[in-house]
Amino acid sequence: MDKPGPSKKRKVKDENRQFQEIWTVKYFFVWSHNKVVYLICKSSVAIAKEYNIKRHYETQYPTFTKFTGELRKQKMLSLKRELIGPQAMFTKPIQDSETATEVSYEISRMIAKRSRSFNDGDFAKECIEIAAKKMCPEAAKKFEKIQLNRMTIQRRIMSLSGNSAEQLNEKTKIIEFFSLALDESTDISSTAQLLIFIRGVTQDFEVLEELLGMCSLKGQTRGVDILNVLLDECSKTDLDLSKLSGVATDGAPSMIGVNSGYFAEKASARKKHKR
Repeated sequence: MDKPGPSKKRKVKDENRQFQEIWTVKYFFVWSHNKVVYLICKSSVAIAKEYNIKRHYETQYPTFTKFTGELRKQKMLSLKRELIGPQAMFTKPIQDSETATEVSYEISRMIAKRSRSFNDGDFAKECIEIAAKKMCPEAAKKFEKIQLNRMTIQRRIMSLSGNSAEQLNEKTKIIEFFSLALDESTDISSTAQLLIFIRGVTQDFEVLEELLGMCSLKGQTRGVDILNVLLDECSKTDLDLSKLSGVATDGAPSMIGVNSGYFAEKASARKKHKR
């Protein structure tokens, strides 16, 4: 006859012991940060077992048995506030800091959207602080945490721009067909800028319309220059040019020139590719 194997010892984690809410009123214990904490002495119990909790309560604090009914409940709530208070002192500043950062990002986005100077962030903060001191002086310190200096605005906008580029790259991967619109113009420094817009459709007929990129054209702005810049921009977003269904332009000679315009250079490049 086979001998029975040695019995396995039960582990605490296998016993599925759970803290009972009724223990809070009976023994002045609460469940905090994945452990049982005593409200009176702030000590903790290793095992959430009623026998251990009850023994600690009865041996250490027998005088608390005089609190009964509503008086006992009020005492428990008072001790609970004393425990939560110091914890809130650490969590609230963190929340305020996160909110201040979020506001900083939102204001930076508005500055970029309206093409305002980065220095406008300092002016915006002055206005916010004046309004806060007049309307809610008790919370004025919170508004002082909002970072809106020029360098911070620059970093925020760069971060937002990088995030937008990542989202655009993800969207361009799922489009089935797309078309492009090219617009060449000159800025105040006499540098030619090429704006590239994309319009695509996914398999689910979701339409995408975005600014794909803005590229500077140094020196000449021949059709071949525009074509090279366009191909480079498409490679950055992994666009499959076989899905390109059409290109719209502003009608400039560099775009529609018969011999050296963009379309002429594109046709020439396609012929070379077929060979």
